[in-house]
Parts: sequence; C-alpha cells; structure tokens
Amino acid sequence: MDGRLLERDWQFMLDAVYRINSATSVDSLEREVLECLDALMPCTQGTFFVAEEEEGRIVFRRPVVVGQEARYMDEFLNNNYDRDPYFRGMGLMHQTETFRDSDLLPERYRENSKLYKEIYEPQGIYYPLRSYLVYRHKLVGNISLFNAKEHGDFELRDVTILTLLAPHVALKLGDLLEKEQQTRGCARSGDAASRLMVKYGLTSREREVVLLIVSGRDDREIADSLCISLSTLRKHTYNAYKKLDVNNRTQLCALINATSAHIL
Repeated sequence: MDGRLLERDWQFMLDAVYRINSATSVDSLEREVLECLDALMPCTQGTFFVAEEEEGRIVFRRPVVVGQEARYMDEFLNNNYDRDPYFRGMGLMHQTETFRDSDLLPERYRENSKLYKEIYEPQGIYYPLRSYLVYRHKLVGNISLFNAKEHGDFELRDVTILTLLAPHVALKLGDLLEKEQQTRGCARSGDAASRLMVKYGLTSREREVVLLIVSGRDDREIADSLCISLSTLRKHTYNAYKKLDVNNRTQLCALINATSAHIL
C-alpha cells in the first residue's frame, strides 16, 4: 500500500492536532499522542519517552505505554542502551525525523543487537516505527510504535501519518518542558525568597508583595490580587526594599536569584 491518505485519515489527523495542542502537561500530551496514533494505526505496542541530557549523553525518562504491556522497562531505562549500535547517533539529530527501522538497518543487524535480544525479542515485538522529536535543535522526546513479526511491518501510510504529526508533537512537547522548567525555577525562587524574608523580618504582607514582584506581576496586578490600593502597595514595597537593602525590582530579583543559586 502506498503512502497516500484517505479523506478519513485527514479528518482524524486534524482532530489529533487539536488534541495535541490542547494538552496541558507533558504526561497528558504523551497519553493523547499515543491514543491518537493507536486510533489511526493500531499496533502491538506504543511508547513515548521524554529525552534528557545527563552527563553528556541522552537518556530516556517518563515513559508512557499503550497496547501490550512493556516488560523490561526498568532494564531499558537503566542499562545504557543509548550506547547500543541500534541507537548510535540518534541524539545528534537537529530536526524531527520519522522512520521505520527496517528502512535504515538490515534485518540481521537488528536481530544481533543487544537491545533486540534483551528487550524486544522477549516481548515478541519486531518492527519499530519511530519519531525522534527535536525542539530548537535539541532532542526532547521519542515515539516508538512496534508490531509483532506476525503482524508485519508498518505501511507507508503509517510513516506518512507519523511524519506529519511528529513536528506538532515536538513543538508542543518542547513548549511544555520549558514551562515545567520555568515553574521549577519560580518554586526555587519562592523558597529562596521565603527564607530571605524570614531572616530580615518582613511582615506577612510584605512577604506577599515580594513573592508577587518576583513572579513578574506589575503593580496593578499585585494591588488587585491583594485587594489593596496602589499607594498601600508602594508603602509595603518601600518597607520590604528597605529591609532587604535593595532599591528596585531588578535588584530584588537579583538578590533572590543569588540566594536561590546559593541554596542549590
């Protein structure tokens, strides 16, 4: 079968793109993507991993699985299979790529790899279709769909579908990962600010003001959030600045960031 899509396929894909872009967390995105793909091209097993750089190498974390239970997941995550010839060079990709393993690697080569012998063969999965997801020239995730040998390899239609959907997934995944990182940064800044404010004797209201300033809100937003006037806000801000020995927002944020970095 060739790679041409039916009208029905295009309708399902438009719905899939909408669901992808509606995801509000990395975990929900992984689940939505795999469920959409399973509806478009049922397979024996589907996995979605987030890619992270650790000590100069790419590792895969936060797995989500649909279809057949993924046995040996702990072994896969902890046994450095990224160094297996099966995956060699994959972390160097600078754009999202989708492919069938059978199009890139000879059958004998795949069957003799450590990854196949220890992870795939014991589960009865043989034919992979993959997308390596790249966001801003950085590998951020991997989608791998598998078929048992008796079910046959993926069709060109399947490759076309995943090729078209993968850039949308990569963009959304990268955006959600950046937001997670920002949230963690704000949490660390909030912890640092709380310790600093206790140390310098700020009142509870002054602490609220400082935390809202550090979060990036402007004066009107802070006043509305605390149900106080702008003049009252300025009074609390002045007192907090005086106790912390800073003169403006920039100096306050620099102090909080420096304290956060020291704590870490």
